[in-house]
Amino acid sequence: SELAHLLVLPMVEDVDLVRDIGMPDRFTPYTVYITLILSLTWILAAIPAMVPAYVAPPASGPNTTKIEDFYTVIEEVRSDSGMSELTTQVYFLGSLVVGQIPCAMSDKIGRKPVAFWSALLTGVSGLVAALAPNYWVFLVGRFMQGAFFTATTNVNWVMVCESVPLSRHGRASIVFGVMWCTGYCIIAPLSIAFPTWRLLFLWTSVPTIIYAFIMNYVVRESLSFLVIRRRRDEVEAWIQMAEKYGGVKFEGGCLDTLLDDRMDESPSRRSTYSGSSTTSSEQQQSMKELTVEALRDSKTRLYLFISIYMWITDFLVYNGLSLGSTGIRIGNPHWNYVMSGLVELPAAFVLPALMDTIGRRATVILSHAETALALFALGFVPLENEVLYMIVWLAAKFGTASSFIALYIYGSEIFHIKYRNICLGICCTLGNVGAMVAPFAAHLGQDSQALVYSLFATVSIISSGLDFFLPETMHLHRSIERIQPAPISP
Repeated sequence: SELAHLLVLPMVEDVDLVRDIGMPDRFTPYTVYITLILSLTWILAAIPAMVPAYVAPPASGPNTTKIEDFYTVIEEVRSDSGMSELTTQVYFLGSLVVGQIPCAMSDKIGRKPVAFWSALLTGVSGLVAALAPNYWVFLVGRFMQGAFFTATTNVNWVMVCESVPLSRHGRASIVFGVMWCTGYCIIAPLSIAFPTWRLLFLWTSVPTIIYAFIMNYVVRESLSFLVIRRRRDEVEAWIQMAEKYGGVKFEGGCLDTLLDDRMDESPSRRSTYSGSSTTSSEQQQSMKELTVEALRDSKTRLYLFISIYMWITDFLVYNGLSLGSTGIRIGNPHWNYVMSGLVELPAAFVLPALMDTIGRRATVILSHAETALALFALGFVPLENEVLYMIVWLAAKFGTASSFIALYIYGSEIFHIKYRNICLGICCTLGNVGAMVAPFAAHLGQDSQALVYSLFATVSIISSGLDFFLPETMHLHRSIERIQPAPISP
C-alpha cells in the first residue's frame, strides 16, 4: 500500500546504532544492566498512578465495598465521596497539561537529565502530597506527580530503545511490563504496612527520590542521542563501557567512521526507529506546522482520529477497572486489587509474541473484542456466584491490559516517521481525558455495575471495529530485522 511504502523507506535505513558499533545481537551483561536499572522507574511510576484505589477509592454503593483497615484522604478531610474522584482527575490533568513538555525537552537537553529530574520531582511532589496541611495542597502535589508521569515512563523506555539492539526491544518491553505490574501490585502490601494515606505517600515517595540520584550516577546517556549530538568524548566513554561489560571489541577507527557517517548523512538517515532525536530540517518545523501538515494528509488524519478514540477509551476502561478493583463487593479488597494487577503479567508476555504471529491489527482487534465480550458477560453474572464473577472480571481486566500494551506497540508503527512523535504525543496527551473520566464510572455503578460494564464494553467493541480501518504493520518490523547491519568483528 502507499502507507506501507511511505513507512518502510525511512524506517529501513541504518537505524540500529548499537549494532553499528558492534554490540552482539543479544542481551549482554551491559544491556541487561541498562534495561533493569531504567525499568525500575516503572515500579515507581505505577504507584502514584494507581494509589487512588486505596487513598481515595471510588464512590461506594450497594454493589461496592469499603477498605475497612485503611485511613483514606477523604476520611481525613471529612468530605463526601464525590471529592474522591479529584485525586485521580487532578493527577491525569497534570499529565494532560504539562506531560509532553519534559518529553520534548529530552530531545534538546538529553534523555538522562529529563529522566533524573522527572523522577526526582515525582518523589518531591509525593512528599508535598504526604505533608499537605489540607486537601487542596494535596491536590497540588497530585497535579505535579501527574505532570511528570509521561516523562518518567516514556523517557526511560526511549533510553533503553536507544541503548540496546533493536531485536531486543520486544524482550525489554516484557521487563518493563513486569516492573509496572510489580509497582501496581505492591500497593496492596504497602497499604497494610502503612495503613494511612499520609504514610503510604511518604514511604512510596522517598524511594523515588533515592532512585533518581542512583540512576543519574550509574546510567549513561543513550548512545543514539550522543552520536546525533556529536558528543565524541561521551560516545567514546559509552563504547568503552560496552566493551568492558558487554564482551565486545571494536575495530580501530570504528568511532571515527560512526560519527562521520552520522555527521554527513541525509536527514532521513538521522532518524531512528526508536524515536531518537534528529537534526533534520523536519525538526525545524514548529509543532503547529507539523500538526497542520499531518492533518492535511487524509490517511494520517484518519489513523490519528481512530487512534485518539482508542487511546481515550482504553485509558477509560483500564483505569475504571483498576481503580474500582478495591470496591468490588465480593472477596477481599486487597486480594481483588492484587489479582487485577497480576492478571496483566500474562498480557506482558503473550502480547509481543502474538503480535509477531498473527499481526498487529488482528491482535488489537481480538484484545478489544475479548474485553467487550467479558464486560458484557459481567452484566449477566450474579454477584452471588463469586468465583465465576471474578473469573469473568479478571478476563475483562486481562483484555483491557492486552489492548493497552498492543496500543503502545502498534501505535508507534502506523504513522509516517515524520509525524510519529507529534501524533503519538497527541494520542498520549488526549488519552488522559479517558483516565479523568474513569472515576465518574463509580457513580454510574452505585446502583448497577451492569450499566458501567455495558458502557465499557460498548466503547471497546467500537475500538475493535475501528481497527479494521488501520493498516497492518508487522511486515515493517520484519523488514527492519532483515536489514540489520552485521556486527563489527573484534
